[in-house]
Amino acid sequence: MLIGSMNFPGRSVLKEIHRIHDDGFDFVDLTLEPPAAWLPDGAEVGRLLSDLGLGAVGHTAYYLPIASPWPELRAQARDLYRRCLDVFAAAGVTLVNVHPDQRLPLHNSDQMRARNAEAIAALVGDAAQVGIEVMVENLDNRFADVDDLAAIFDAAPGARFHLDVGHANLRVGRGEDDRTERLLEAFGDRLAHVHVSDNNGGGDDLHLPLGAGRVDFRRAIRSLKRRGYDGTVTLEVFSREREHLRTSRRLWLSWWRDTDA
Repeated sequence: MLIGSMNFPGRSVLKEIHRIHDDGFDFVDLTLEPPAAWLPDGAEVGRLLSDLGLGAVGHTAYYLPIASPWPELRAQARDLYRRCLDVFAAAGVTLVNVHPDQRLPLHNSDQMRARNAEAIAALVGDAAQVGIEVMVENLDNRFADVDDLAAIFDAAPGARFHLDVGHANLRVGRGEDDRTERLLEAFGDRLAHVHVSDNNGGGDDLHLPLGAGRVDFRRAIRSLKRRGYDGTVTLEVFSREREHLRTSRRLWLSWWRDTDA
């Protein structure tokens, strides 16, 4: 089990990597997005990661309009994603996420699935050319459950699955069920990476410290262990106080150790 943290894109990437190392994490969930993390020198990032003994996975901006109704925006978003891939490749990062595009007004579910399936299949092909695998993240609204994501994986059989446990628990407090087990049952054979953060089970993805909300992390751990997962887990906890992130790390490791499959 490797535990990582994401760099804050409002600060220097190199300084953030040092901070993540100093906090005792195993890897950096390297996000490339404005204002301060677009675009760093990939070779320089790779050298620093190597010097510090840190691994890395790649993260891209959730708001890239990869499936926009406008062809010009789709083309621009794909070009921006390719630029991310070039930086990741230079840094030695071989696994990079993508978020399906939910912002398609007046499109029904089938149209939205089709547009995203086509766009992500193209990105998977682009990534393969530079030795990178793409993983698709479950989201908080559309593309939150099996049917929407299945359309993407059908079109892009080489794509991996990126489980966000916090997203899978949104709206649980409004009568919906935890989608973690259902997603793992459908896509567990593709699972490449996991994000964890807490929330109150409403509609807001709060990225709270672990234990501050309503997510049943022991249940999520049991689901992961039943599938033999013991890979990378990012604590996607956003707080000005770094101690919340360090405490979340201790809690996750203790829950992982003490929870049976």
